[in-house]
Amino acid sequence: MEYPVPKETVTLEYPRTFNGKEYKTLELRRPLVKDQLIADKQNKDSADKEIHFMALLAEVDVEVIQMLDLDDYEAVQKKITGFRKKNAKNSQS
Repeated sequence: MEYPVPKETVTLEYPRTFNGKEYKTLELRRPLVKDQLIADKQNKDSADKEIHFMALLAEVDVEVIQMLDLDDYEAVQKKITGFRKKNAKNSQS
């Protein structure tokens, strides 16, 4: 069953072009357990797992994430970490 999933935007400080498409932002959806399972099963290295996980959440090719400037990569990491922190805050209320 598909349902609308809210997304959060990360504006890239250093836009990238991949396969003729310019990426100025990445729209990230909240992670699902299956996203983590897919990334874990298809990658051995922890860095590759993280990149694959990010690509799944942004619904982009893995190479788009690999081409990000490190500052933009860190911004995506923070946004994903923020998804998990929101759940921790809500469970303490």
